[in-house]
Amino acid sequence: MAELDRNTAPEVKAFDRMTFRKERVESLANGARLHIIADPSCPMTHICIAASGGKDEAESQAVAITAAHLLPEGSKEFDYDTTADIIDFYGANLSGSTSDHLTRLDLTALSQYAAELLPVVTATVCAPDFTPERFEAAKSLLSARCAYNDSRVDHIAYKAAYSLIAGEESAKTRFASAQDFVSVGSDAVSSQQRNVFQSCGIDVFLCGGADDRLEQGVRDMASSFPAGRGITPQVHPFTPSPAQTLHIERPGSEQSAVQVMIPAIGREHPDYIPLRLAVTALGGFFGSRLMQNIRENKGLTYGISASLSGMQEGSFIDISAQCAPQHTERLLDELCSELHGMATNPLSPDELLRMRLFEQTRLASLLDNAVATGGHYITALAVGLPDGYFERQERITASITAEDIADVAARYLIADNMRIAIVG
Repeated sequence: MAELDRNTAPEVKAFDRMTFRKERVESLANGARLHIIADPSCPMTHICIAASGGKDEAESQAVAITAAHLLPEGSKEFDYDTTADIIDFYGANLSGSTSDHLTRLDLTALSQYAAELLPVVTATVCAPDFTPERFEAAKSLLSARCAYNDSRVDHIAYKAAYSLIAGEESAKTRFASAQDFVSVGSDAVSSQQRNVFQSCGIDVFLCGGADDRLEQGVRDMASSFPAGRGITPQVHPFTPSPAQTLHIERPGSEQSAVQVMIPAIGREHPDYIPLRLAVTALGGFFGSRLMQNIRENKGLTYGISASLSGMQEGSFIDISAQCAPQHTERLLDELCSELHGMATNPLSPDELLRMRLFEQTRLASLLDNAVATGGHYITALAVGLPDGYFERQERITASITAEDIADVAARYLIADNMRIAIVG
């Protein structure tokens, strides 16, 4: 092997055209949908049971989070200890989670063992169960985790700014408190679990290594899920509050959190992907303009980031940083300058290349294997990605110009539209 020359930068070349693996979708007799993204050569298998109904549709966010957290705790057929022993024996992982409009049960295992674990997954979906002891332990854990998060200045700032973007009447701003978890009742949690796992509201994803036996096993499992209409997602468009700045005092805080959000266009809009690339160049990776100016040149923060979040209710640009309390105004001044500069000072060829390669590397990671590709399809269901979204990203990322980015920046990266929360 030739000796590595660390004094010479490696050659950088453009990505070839990327081809995204297509999923196979089957509509089953009971109303469930089976999505297959399989590659027999992949050593890992990911099975995701995604049920319609999440935090926005539940009695409270605390109920939805607790119900999802308790899913791997057992079923009427396999109690907690038995479930844990089986999962541990096969070196697998079984987890529950919830988002705005989905509740998920995820199994990750070596492909050669995945079929042996289907009875546990089936029982968990069809008849989830938990003991009083495990219920109390879950409430204690979730309450403590929530209390810790609510003590952090960055978390407080995010919730405050998000409330300005979504609107105070939005279900998304009914944030769970530590006391909410303490007050959750077992009947409400059991009802949430039963209500979400009804066949017409379920999408089953089989991703990664899968032979004919496993495919048929997952198909039979999905066909056995309880019949029912499921939960209809409650999607209400954001109603942003006027642009403003909130100051929330947290005496004794060594750092102040600065959270900025700007309303944006939805994923279906033709400018959405160009805007996403503009936001990446602004603050989406270590070589972005915000990092170079505010961290590297000015030394005002250890890190500042920007992203474009697209949800079914609406989209927003999210910019966050922490700094010493005496530097918050200067940080915001520099941010405003950079927002303006994205439109008036187009990206240099080097900036454009670094942003393009960063984004293309991210897209290429979705092609690594069928598990990674399947994750994209699960995300598409969760946030409502339009058809052909990956292909549009790949095409626009490869062809966008500095002038294109300056154009969308001038229309959407507007400092006067900032909703700002400063906590510290």
